[in-house]
Amino acid sequence: MKPLAYYLQVLLDERGLRQRLDQARIPDVFRSVVGEAAFRKVESLSFSNGELVVRVLSPIWRIELRLRRDKIREQLNEQLGYPLVDTLTIL
Repeated sequence: MKPLAYYLQVLLDERGLRQRLDQARIPDVFRSVVGEAAFRKVESLSFSNGELVVRVLSPIWRIELRLRRDKIREQLNEQLGYPLVDTLTIL
């Protein structure tokens, strides 16, 4: 006998819903990775085909996030539990 949570995870995987659920979590996970101060300067986030595009209002924060791009992507995937974000583009 396996716990109900196991069967829910299997169902999510079979229906391809896990990825959609994780995509919906991206803004919250991104906020926790970059911090509240940087997140307040984000104009928009969009995700498609493994690419997360982040539009940043402040030039200073844009540069900071670009410098940390690889580390941010690694932390996003770590918190999501698998490599969902292949590319992080900061505009």
